[in-house]
This record gives sequence, structure tokens and C-alpha cells, in this order.
Amino acid sequence: MLEGKIINLDPEKKQGQVEQLTTQRVFPFTYNVWEGEEEELATNLEVEFVVENRVITKMKLKISLEELDAIPVTKPANECINEFFARETSILSDYQDFVAESPELDFMRMRRFLFTAYNDLCDLDSMLENQELKIVKNEVSGLYRDFEEYNKKIQYPLPYCFEKIFLARQAEFTHLEQYIEDVKIGMNGAKAESEPLSRRLEEEERTLRLIVDKKSHEYIEQEKEVKAMRRRLVDLIDYIAKQKDIITRETERMKIFKEKHFQAFAAVFAPMTDEIKQKFIKLLNTKGYSLDKTMWARAKTNQYVKKFFRDSDIHGGYNSKTYLRYFLKGLDKNKIVSARTKELFGLLKNLESSGVQNIMVIQENDTKTFKSQQLIERVDSSLKVTVEHNPFEALGKLGANPQDIVVLDYKNNGLLAFDFIREYRETSPKKLPLFIVVTPNQLEYDVMEEGRNLGVEYYVLANDSEGFSDAIRMAI
Repeated sequence: MLEGKIINLDPEKKQGQVEQLTTQRVFPFTYNVWEGEEEELATNLEVEFVVENRVITKMKLKISLEELDAIPVTKPANECINEFFARETSILSDYQDFVAESPELDFMRMRRFLFTAYNDLCDLDSMLENQELKIVKNEVSGLYRDFEEYNKKIQYPLPYCFEKIFLARQAEFTHLEQYIEDVKIGMNGAKAESEPLSRRLEEEERTLRLIVDKKSHEYIEQEKEVKAMRRRLVDLIDYIAKQKDIITRETERMKIFKEKHFQAFAAVFAPMTDEIKQKFIKLLNTKGYSLDKTMWARAKTNQYVKKFFRDSDIHGGYNSKTYLRYFLKGLDKNKIVSARTKELFGLLKNLESSGVQNIMVIQENDTKTFKSQQLIERVDSSLKVTVEHNPFEALGKLGANPQDIVVLDYKNNGLLAFDFIREYRETSPKKLPLFIVVTPNQLEYDVMEEGRNLGVEYYVLANDSEGFSDAIRMAI
């Protein structure tokens, strides 16, 4: 093929000109003869081409001697990394939809306490751990073990990762490594043979020189043996020299390959592994939330857990925030405490600041609302309570400021609680709050089911303070 460089391009007509390097002759070409991507064409680009009838019929990028001698890449860096972390990417792929739709907590900070709370609650009543809860707990534990294994895989120095992940998947490179090892074995074998042979040759030459009669049979036979040994030694020395040259040349090719691709690998490795890590943490956050929610959903209906909360004078809802507050109650954070305990105090502060819930109490007079507010704040003083008397005004305020929990009388100013909820559901597209309805008497089962279908979570008799407090605990 001829060699030249592109001197002119016309993108509209999709044609150009190439100047031959040795003769400076100019040949026209059209884009369709280019063996590559059209975007690669540029002026001053060195190319190789074939000419027929003074027109270029085939053209490609000129390959330098360095490129011809370069070790080819079997797999690019991102493919090697994905292959090495195939198990992790498969796990993340399986949970992709779950993660996208689920709330989360800070699992890395809560992990130890979450499992401590789990074990403590199960110690109160072994029947609390049902099949569903056990499955979620084992799933979270398994995912965390997978995460730890992933961290072990990325903790090694970058050069080690480069060799284990990238170089190990380059077929030509690994074949060359083995070839060099084979050459070294052959060369070492030749060295092992040549050294004693050289000493023996010296002895045989000395013996030859001591024979006086140069025409004797003894001299002729000794001379033949010496010449054969010299030829063998020369062959071995020549072989060793050639093997050294091969090792030097091929080792240099390997060195160039490493230097050329190391930075490219490093540029891909860091962001890809960090992305996998962040996705893993998000998965653990969502699954951790699922475990926390499932665990406390079981605990809040368990009589032994309720009794423990009452007997221990634990204020707050049946949740991790309340239990952590109780757990740390006997510790003085101003005294010398372990790093882990300090982490738990920080976790509690974070839970208290991020988990503030809003409760609106809608009852017809101050007496009722005052009593309800007192009971709510006795359960958890961090709850933000808003009081309203007029249910019609409360509807507007709820639309503007959505609440987490709404407490309302079964009937207020002639408006039934169910009608209030229906009205709110029709006018507010946002997420519905949890409703607690205070009733003067025990309602019929059918009536209660009607309310539950609308979103009523708990019913409380008006004079049942303990039942009201427990409903708030359950709700938060």
C-alpha cells in the first residue's frame, strides 16, 4: 500500500485528496473508500491507500511500527471491571426496582443497633420472630456480607487491581507472560549445561595440548571431541544470547503495554467501583428500612413488648428512635465513653432531627384538645402537635400543610369523621396521613371496617387515656 496524508476534505461532497509522502503526487478519494468511521477523517491524517486508474479505491489509517508491535487489548477496562464485579452488579440489578420505590434509613450508622434491638425484642418474646421477619433479617445480613466482600475486593492497591482485573483478562499479554517464562526456563537450562561444559572444555583442551604426536590416533580422537564440545558451547552461548534478547524485547513490550493502559484503567476503575459502592449502600439503606419497619410492626402489637415499654417507663412510639433513647438513657455522654457509644449518641441526634412527626388534633373544644395534646406529648415530647376545633377549617389547613397523623372525633360540628376523610381524599392528591378516630362508644364492626377502608388505622374510646396513648405509640 502507498503512504500519504490527507490534504483536503469536502464534507458536503464527501470527497477529499491525499498527497503521497514520497512523490508528493495528489490522488482524489470519496468517503466510501475509507475503512473506518467518517468522523475520524481529518486533514494531515496519515493514511495508507491503494490507487487504481489514478483514483484511491481503498484507504485506512496508517499504523505505526509501535502500533504494529503493540500488544492488542482483548477486553477494555470497563468490561474487565464489570466482569470482575459480576456478582455484585447482578445483586444490584435484582433489587433495582425495589430500591427505586422504597424509603431508606442510614444503615451504616444503624446496623449494629438495629440488630441489637432485633435480638432484644426477640428475647422479650421468641414468638415475635415470625417467618416474614426472619426472612427480611437474613436477607439484610446476607446483603451486608456481600457488601463486606465487595469492600475486600477493592481494598487492594491500584497496581494490584490493575494486574488482577485488567491484565489477567488480556489474552495476548498473559500468553506473552507465559512465553517469557518458557524462554527463561530454556535459557536457564542452557546456562546450566554451558557452565560445566566450559570447564570440561578447558580440561580437554589442556589434555590435547599435552599430546606430543599431533598425528597419532589419540590426538585425532581428542581433537574431534574438543571441536564437538566447542561447537556445542558456541551454540549454547548463541542460544542464551538470543533468548536474552527475546526476554529484553518482550519484557519491554509488556512494560509499554502496562504504562499505556494503567492510567486508562485507573480513570475507569475509581468511578465505577464508587458507583457500585454507593448503589450497594442505597440497597442496604432501603432493605434496612424494610427490616426496621417490619420488626417494629411486629413489636407494636406484641403484649410482652408493650408491657416492657410500660414497666420501663419508655416514652415514645414503638420504633428505633424511642428504643435507642431508652438504650442510651443510663449513659452520660459527657463522661469518657467508647467510640461506638459516641456513634449511637450521634445516631440518636440524627433520628430525632430527621424523624419529627406532625400531628393534627381536630376536636370540638379546648377541653378535649388539651387532654389529647397532653397525652400525645407524654408519649413523645418531640412530636409537633397542631390543634384545630373546626373540621371545615382543618380541611384547608391540612391541604396546605400535610400531617403525618390526624386525630379526630367520630363526629364534630355535625361532620362525621368518615365524611371528613372522604372530603380530604378528594381534594388532596398528596400522601394521606394516618387517621386515629376517637369514638364516644364502641362502634359496630361493619362501621369500623368502612372507616378502615377509608384509611382509619386506630379507633379509641373517648375516656380511654391508656388506649389513646397506645394508639399514638402505635401510630408513630
